[in-house]
Amino acid sequence: MDDHRISEFNSKRQALLDRLSDLDDDVLTSRPIEGKWSVIEIVEHMVVAEREVMMGLPEKDRIKVYNRSLKNKVMLKVVMFVLGRIRVKVPSKTMLPKGEQDLTKLRALWDENQEWFRRYVESCDEAALENAVFKHPVAGPINVRQAVDMSIAHLDAHSEQIETLLKTIGNSK
Repeated sequence: MDDHRISEFNSKRQALLDRLSDLDDDVLTSRPIEGKWSVIEIVEHMVVAEREVMMGLPEKDRIKVYNRSLKNKVMLKVVMFVLGRIRVKVPSKTMLPKGEQDLTKLRALWDENQEWFRRYVESCDEAALENAVFKHPVAGPINVRQAVDMSIAHLDAHSEQIETLLKTIGNSK
């Protein structure tokens, strides 16, 4: 697999975490908009959502190729369009933040996710990377490359959300 997309994701992820590590805890946990997530909760959501999706990746010896229907192909396009443009409810309650983790712990969990994913990709042959081998909760069967593209779009969308929230926090002080 072309490591460029995974490297791009990790560079963006590290840059976001480094930026946030300079902020005080009160900024990270502030909720200037009633009913909306704090910065730390947005990060937690990204970590647990990624973990949830990765849990859907089969072990190498259990890879099963799924057929992708026209509906699945359309739903993937819809999900990719929606990410970053429209706020939607998370597809699974397990992807909701609990607000109990600090940034250091979330960074460690996210690093763990990415290390596991790197090893997974390295262990797969080209067919396992190209074929739809796991099911996204909304898009249906997708391949590993599509999962990486979706992760980048998810990270970009929430990074933008965080920047907007930080501006709101800065303006409310």
